[in-house]
Amino acid sequence: MPTPARPATLLYNAAAGSQRRASPDALHHALLDADYDAEVWLTTRPEDVVERLPHITGTLFIAGGDGTLRAAALHALHRPDLILGVLPLGTANNVARAWSAMGDPLEVARSYRDAAPAPFDVGRVRGQWGEDHFLEACGCGLFAEVLDDYNPHAPKSPVRALGSIFEALTTLHPLGVRVTVDGEAVPSPPALLLEVMNTPSTGNGLHLAPQATPGDGRLDLVRVDATRHLPLFQYGRAMLGGTFDTLPSVSTCPGRSFTVADHGQVFHVDTELRRSHEPGGTVQIDVVPGALSVLRPRP
Repeated sequence: MPTPARPATLLYNAAAGSQRRASPDALHHALLDADYDAEVWLTTRPEDVVERLPHITGTLFIAGGDGTLRAAALHALHRPDLILGVLPLGTANNVARAWSAMGDPLEVARSYRDAAPAPFDVGRVRGQWGEDHFLEACGCGLFAEVLDDYNPHAPKSPVRALGSIFEALTTLHPLGVRVTVDGEAVPSPPALLLEVMNTPSTGNGLHLAPQATPGDGRLDLVRVDATRHLPLFQYGRAMLGGTFDTLPSVSTCPGRSFTVADHGQVFHVDTELRRSHEPGGTVQIDVVPGALSVLRPRP
């Protein structure tokens, strides 16, 4: 007698950037091939995810981009009754890429037949504004300034993105901020960019930390030294080629706990923006090991 399919929930973002690649019905049937009988919930807003999540237990497959995944994951922290599965339907899919869940969404769904849950780390940020968590990265400098000008919650626009990049490049002042890693001060030359990474990439495919692994209990500090600045095309080529961390102006350092001096600069926490109303202290960034349980497809 056949074994009954395992119950699950499929949360499908109908507004995701690549949702045309796989319909809800097609994903449902692909998950059946993986021995999961998923109840399908459609959504178009992250707020819907937050409202529905308290009523879900067991395995939750999230079909969407990084924003949909973040909305669900940050409300699933430390819930041993909930296992997440990633189905990439977004534009960048940074988390799916880091977790070996990239490719055709239907094939990824079928690959979960023999997948096992694994611990997925999350970053925690504490500043004057309060406490936040991130899946991908937190930082200040160039990328944060571009996001601040671009407004990531407005409709996507390549023209507006180029304008924000130009604005940031022409107005950005290098950051002279003191940094510590695991309680020890590290050399802190003026930086064009400072990121603490949980996944290898963030934003729209910015591959800044090729060695970062979101299940190793560590985060990776990445900085670009403003005194050794290279032509922009070299940074772009290195990000595309996965060699950003080898550039002479780029330094990396793994750790579990970081502090960054707060001089009032804007910080990004994934795509959320934060700024202290009363700067002068420090921003604390720590890893929370195994905060999530996420199915990982077998190679």
